[in-house]
Amino acid sequence: MRRIYTAVLCLSALLIGCTAQFGYRYLDTFIEWQLDDYVELTDDQQTRASRIIDELHQWHATQQIPQYRMRLQSLRQALAEDTVDKELIAQLESDAWYFWQQIKDQIAAHTAFLNALSVDQKQQLITSMQEKLDEQREEEAEEGDDLFASYDRVKRRQEALEERLGSLTDEQRQLVKSWVSESDAVPNEYDWLAYRQRWLDSFKQALLASPMQAKVIKSLITDPEQMLSEAQQDNRRAKSTIRHRYLAKLSGNLTQEQRENLIEQLDEYIELCRDIEAHFGA
Repeated sequence: MRRIYTAVLCLSALLIGCTAQFGYRYLDTFIEWQLDDYVELTDDQQTRASRIIDELHQWHATQQIPQYRMRLQSLRQALAEDTVDKELIAQLESDAWYFWQQIKDQIAAHTAFLNALSVDQKQQLITSMQEKLDEQREEEAEEGDDLFASYDRVKRRQEALEERLGSLTDEQRQLVKSWVSESDAVPNEYDWLAYRQRWLDSFKQALLASPMQAKVIKSLITDPEQMLSEAQQDNRRAKSTIRHRYLAKLSGNLTQEQRENLIEQLDEYIELCRDIEAHFGA
């Protein structure tokens, strides 16, 4: 059941395809489901973490999964009727961000758990988070110059779409190239690695303070965007507008086979939602 639940946890991302994944970059950091990937817990701490996990599972399954299912059903109908437009995509993305905010609020309610960690455990947590961030920074650096990075973004986006749709047509591949090109033309004020480093530095300071600054940690969890400048927020909004337009264009250019593939996947996720609802509602 844990495997199924984990899959459904990411349905917010599915609602918007390749879009608003910004917030999910810290999902594994905030949620204790994977805390042992960052720090070694004692038996008592693991027991407490398991209770928190169970509470979050129950809340997510009973409060959010039914809403996910309804959004997926709406998307399925729009795909079947070929009525997907940029307004619908924008609404789905807005809904996904709303769901994500609810998750952050629930997680923030359990930040007292972090205070149960020893000083060594807190330092281990910070060190592990920094190592993962450094690994991502190295991966970014390996992309090389802007031309290669742009080519790589096109390739990754095409591959991501092919995982959902199957082989792309030449017209669809050109749409992806245009999408990346137009998005790259937006002044790049949004350095997400620098943003994450600022977030981590603030988190470290609050976590290692004596006493721990619980209010600051809750604020960092519920509103990580506070680390973004106005220019960076403008950058995100501009790229979102471009994204909505091109996703709508791609939807309008689906072949019948691609449309059927996507609808079949949505049907599977809708059924998965029903299974989760039945399991936790029993």
